[in-house]
Amino acid sequence: LLDEEIRWKLQRLREAKRAVLKKKQESLMSLPQASPPGKPSPPEPADATDGLESLRMQVVKGYCKPKAVEQRWQVPRGLLEPCPPLFVQEVKPQEAVEGHRCTFSCLFHGHPQPTVTWYNNAKPVGRIRGTAVHTTECCSTLTFPSVLPQHSGTITCVIFNPLGTVSTSAALYVRQRMQAYIGYMAMKKEEKEEEEEKVKEEKEEEKE
Repeated sequence: LLDEEIRWKLQRLREAKRAVLKKKQESLMSLPQASPPGKPSPPEPADATDGLESLRMQVVKGYCKPKAVEQRWQVPRGLLEPCPPLFVQEVKPQEAVEGHRCTFSCLFHGHPQPTVTWYNNAKPVGRIRGTAVHTTECCSTLTFPSVLPQHSGTITCVIFNPLGTVSTSAALYVRQRMQAYIGYMAMKKEEKEEEEEKVKEEKEEEKE
């Protein structure tokens, strides 16, 4: 009987210890886990639904309804309307000395963009050696880097588009080098004679 009573008491003690340990474990599990000393505790993750909602609000605020196609490509009225070609500034007559540089230019307008062709005495300039043509949207120039006597005559610029064709012409006179020299000497002679006459008149006035 004594042995049975001792065994029963020991069993009760074991059960009591188990109950105490179980309560301690439950209390530890219920407390928030503290981070190790020296290390900050990680921040709690934000709610995923809140992040999605804020992102959705940003997208809605930044969204801009696109303009209609006809409004997006609309340009001020009158700038791109079809227009026949016309000259804003026509070519002007030129006089140059043989071997010198000579340039013709003109300003024009038209839509669609006009095509420009230059002629020297009814011959397309593209077939004449020693000439250069530069054309932009509204200006065209014809340059003779070294003009020759055979270039003398008429310079014509023709512009055309599907709505029409217009042209402008001017004269080119090329003086040969000898003629230019003779003209220069004649001019100098006239200037010298005028100076001599002035000096003569001044002397006569002094005598009187």
